[in-house]
Amino acid sequence: MDANDQFVSEVPTLNALLERACRKYGDDPLATFDDESISYREAWDRAGALANALAERGIEKGDRVGLMMSNQLGYVLADLACVRGGYAKVAMNDMLTEDEYEHIISDSGARAVVVGEEFTETIGGLAEEIPSLEEVVVLGQEAPDGMAASERLVEAHAGTAPDVEVDPDDIALFQYTGGTTGKPKGAKHTHYSLATDLLAHVIELDINPDERMLLMTPLPHSAGYALSAGMIRGAHATITQGFDAEDFLRHLEEEEITWSWMVPTMIYRVLDHDRLESTDVSSLETLVYGAAPIARERLEEALDVFGQVFVQLYGQSEVPNVGTTLPKTDHTVDAGQKLDSCGQPTVMVDVQIAPIDDKADTGPLPPGEEGEILLRAPYRMVGYHELPEKTEETLVDGWVRTGDVGKMDEDGYVYILDRDSDMIVTGGMNVYTTNVEDELIKHPDVNDVAVIGVPHDDWGEAVHAVVVTEGDSDVTESDVNSFADERLADYKKPKSVEFVDELPTTPYGKVDKKALREPYWEEETRQIA
Repeated sequence: MDANDQFVSEVPTLNALLERACRKYGDDPLATFDDESISYREAWDRAGALANALAERGIEKGDRVGLMMSNQLGYVLADLACVRGGYAKVAMNDMLTEDEYEHIISDSGARAVVVGEEFTETIGGLAEEIPSLEEVVVLGQEAPDGMAASERLVEAHAGTAPDVEVDPDDIALFQYTGGTTGKPKGAKHTHYSLATDLLAHVIELDINPDERMLLMTPLPHSAGYALSAGMIRGAHATITQGFDAEDFLRHLEEEEITWSWMVPTMIYRVLDHDRLESTDVSSLETLVYGAAPIARERLEEALDVFGQVFVQLYGQSEVPNVGTTLPKTDHTVDAGQKLDSCGQPTVMVDVQIAPIDDKADTGPLPPGEEGEILLRAPYRMVGYHELPEKTEETLVDGWVRTGDVGKMDEDGYVYILDRDSDMIVTGGMNVYTTNVEDELIKHPDVNDVAVIGVPHDDWGEAVHAVVVTEGDSDVTESDVNSFADERLADYKKPKSVEFVDELPTTPYGKVDKKALREPYWEEETRQIA
C-alpha cells in the first residue's frame, strides 16, 4: 500500500499529506531563497536521498534528528528528509545560545544533526559533550573532518529513499518551548497531530491555491508551519534569512506577494518605513500575525494602509498556532471591543476559561470572568519529553493549561490579559501588564513599551515601564507619568520608567520580559542572600 492509498483509507499522516503535495505539484516552484529555487518534486526526491543516507549511517525510524541552521533552502531539504525517514524532527532557532543548543540536543537524545555551514564550529564544540550525537551533516558540498556534506550524500544516494511505513501515532516533532520560565521543554507531536494541524492552518489562515508566500521569520517556528501548510495548496514561498522592513516591501511589490506572516513588531517597522508610501501593496491578500499582543492604534493604522487583510492567531508550542483566530471579517475599525481579542476558537479547537488557583479544576468559568485559558484540540501535544510531572501539570482532562490569563465574552471571543508569570501583584492587587502597555502605547511619543514588575519593599512588586520613544522625541518620565495619570488606576501606574533604544526579544519574536526583569530580581536575590 503506498502513501496515497493509506491517506485515503486510514488516518492521515504528515508523510502522506506532504508526499501527495509534492507529487501533485511536481515541477512547480516550492521555495526560493536568494534567487535559487527548488521544485516540489526535486525537494521530495532530494529529501528521500538524504533520509536514505542517514538510514545507511545507522539512523533509524523514530530517532531524533536536529535541524540547526538559519533560514535557507537546505532547511526545506532537511525538514522533508525527517518526514521521509520517519525521523522525529528537532528544529532549533538560529538565535539560541550554545547552552540552549546543548540542552535541546541532549534532552531530545538526537542521534543526528543537520547544520548550516555557519554552525559547524558550534556543533564541533558540542559533539564531544553530547553522548547521543553520532552523525553531523553539514549543508553544502564540503564538511569538516568527522562530518558529512549533504550534497555529497544526496548525490551518492540519488533516486533512493528509506523503506519505512509511518503510522499516525509515530512522533514527528519535538517542538521546544520558548523557555521563558525555565529550560525549554520538548513538546512531542505525532504525524497525525501535525497533519491535522496543517489542515487547520489552511482552513483558518486563508491559505489559497497558488499563494505567493513571503516568510521572513525562523522556519523552526510559525513560518515553518506556514510553509508546510502552503505546500498542501501548491504555494510558492519566498524565504529570507531574517526580517528587514525595506526587504519586505521590495519583495511584496516585485513578486506580488499574496500571503505573509509577521509578529507585531515587524508590522510596526513596516508602518514606520519611508518606502511604504511609494510601495504598491495591493497584491497582499492575507497578513497573519501573532506571538505577542498588538497595539490597537497601530493595528488600526495598518488596516488603513493594507486594508482588511489581517488574521490574528493564538496558540503555543503545545497547540501549534491555531487555537483561536480573529479573521479578516473582524478586522475593521468598527469592530469595537472584538478588535482587542485574539478571536474565537478555531473549527477543531475547544477553549475554556478555568480557575487560576486550582490547577485540577478545568472550569468553565462564566463569560467575562478572568482565569487561565485552556485549549483542547486533535493537534495538541502528547506530552513533554521525559517530563511526566510537567506533562501532568499541563495536560488536565484532555485540556492544555496554557499559563495565559484571559477571559471569554458571551460570543466566544477570547481576550488575553497576561501570561500568568508576567502578572504583577502589587500591594495585593493584580496588574495585567498588557493592560498598562495598551494605554501607554497611545502616547504619541511612545513607539513601543514593555511593563514588568520590579521588587518593592512595601508592595512586593512595583510597576515598571520600559519605553522605546518615537524618533528623536525628548519625552521624559514625568511626561509618561502624567499621561498615565489620565488613563490608569493608581495601583496600575508605572512607579518608574526606563528609556531604551529597543526592547529585547526572544528567538521566537516575543518581547523578552525575563531578560528585562533579570537585573532587578538578581539584585533582589543578592540582597536577600
